[in-house]
Order: sequence, then C-alpha cells, then structure tokens
Amino acid sequence: MKKGRVSRTAEAAAALRANHYLYANDPVFSDPYAFDLTNARWRFLLKNGLFRKTLNSTLMNQTFGKLTGQVVGRSRYTEDLLIQAIEKNNIQQYVLVGAGLDSFVLRLAAQFPNLKIFEVDHPDTQKTKIQQLKSVLKSKQLPTNVEFVSIDFEKEKLADALLRSQYQPNEKAFFSWLGTTHYLTPETTLGTLQNIASFAASGSELVMDYSIDYKQLQGIERFGAFALTQFTRFLKEPLLGAFASSELHQAIEKMGYIVVEDLSGTDITQRYFHQRADYIQHTTASQLIHLRLA
Repeated sequence: MKKGRVSRTAEAAAALRANHYLYANDPVFSDPYAFDLTNARWRFLLKNGLFRKTLNSTLMNQTFGKLTGQVVGRSRYTEDLLIQAIEKNNIQQYVLVGAGLDSFVLRLAAQFPNLKIFEVDHPDTQKTKIQQLKSVLKSKQLPTNVEFVSIDFEKEKLADALLRSQYQPNEKAFFSWLGTTHYLTPETTLGTLQNIASFAASGSELVMDYSIDYKQLQGIERFGAFALTQFTRFLKEPLLGAFASSELHQAIEKMGYIVVEDLSGTDITQRYFHQRADYIQHTTASQLIHLRLA
C-alpha cells in the first residue's frame, strides 16, 4: 500500500461486501456498515444504476463474482468459527491481524461485551479506519472492548506490537488473518505464524486465507488470478505470496499448529454458495485454513 493512505485493496474488499449486502438475495455475509467504510469513489459507483446492474449481472457473477465469493466467504467462515470458539471454548480475546476495513466492532462488539478485540494493522489504514468508525457512530463512542494496535508487518513482529496492548498471552485467543498474506512474501507469512505460535496460549485458534500459485489453476480461474495479479500491481499493492497446501501444512505443523481444516475454493462454494441463483461462487485461487495451537 502507498504510505500515508488506506489500503486500496481494503477499500475494494469493503465495496464488494457492501454490494453483496445491498443487492444480493440471501447474502452469505451481511455487512451493513461496509458501504460507509469504503471510499467516496466506491460509494458513488455502488449508487450508480448502470454500474450496479452490470456488476450484479449473471455474466459478471459467473466471472468476477468469484472475487465477491472470496471476500464474503472468508468473513462468514471466520466469524462462524469465532462464535463457536467463544461459546464452546470460552475464548475471550479476538485478534484481527491486518484488520483492514472489517466492521466487526460495529456489528458484534456489543453482543460479546466480555470479548476483548484487538485490531492490528498498518497505522495509515488504521487512522482512516478509526475516523470512519467515528463518522458512522456519530455521537456514540467506540466500543470499550476494542483496542487498535499499529504495526508494519514487514518491520515488526506481532508479539512486540501486542505487548504494547492489553493482550493477555496466558489466555487463549482467536486470530483472524484475512486478505493480507497474499500481499506478503511467504517468508513474512511463515515468520508471523511462527511468532504467533511462540506467544499465544495453548488452545488458541487461527483462521487465515492464502493464495494458490496461479500456475496450478486451470481455465478461467487461471486467467482471473493472473488478471488480479496485474490489477493489484496497478494499485501498487502487488500479490507476493502463494503456497502449495502440502508444503504449508508441513511448515506450520512443525511450529506446533494442528490443521483443523483446510478448505479449497470448491469446498467453500459447496458450504456457502451451493446452487445460488446469482451464480456467485468462491474462487479456487485461494483457500481458508483453520489452525489450533496444540
């Protein structure tokens, strides 16, 4: 991302969540705040009738709808598992690694008052995010159970950033890491996972998405992944990280993680997008993995 401004891909992801919430029948993930959190250009486009009709056409949903599926599918999956962890495993710390323009603090913070929420992100993205949250809340105060922790992932370890916060390393936590690893080198991603394993309590859980090398894809998925790579380069936020699942599993199991589940794009489509009338599916270019520290 460009220094001094919010991540453009975070804004695009918020716009996709907004469009899905506003205009899809039976949305897979409902985010009523995404529209207000994205930038003015996206809000203008989403209110434009022609753009909205084109974006939500059958042809677009069968192609670019896979990107929508990726964005809303990962949020739905993560929050399903988070709520399960809170209710069944009594996890009371939620760490959003690379929180972006996620709206959890607006949607569900009040529902879980005992849950301590830590939003960890680049300071430029975070500054804009806090301003937007306050704008949405108007005269209301930000939830008292959220804390914003700034970090530059390429220069600082997550543990060091969380040490500046009220995070309790002796208590279990749930980590979500969505839409971020694609823009980091594999070495940085693995280093962060190793760092989490070094300080998080046993029984802590983590959900993240990761890219599959586009050369392993076929047909429209391969073309779409290549096109997305070029688009993110244009936004000056190039895609850098991709993994082979078997190699990723071997690396993280050595760190002390148990792979609870690793869902392919086809698995995610079957779970959340099966036989949708609008043809939205999840791309096979990325996967969702659920980990637990032994």
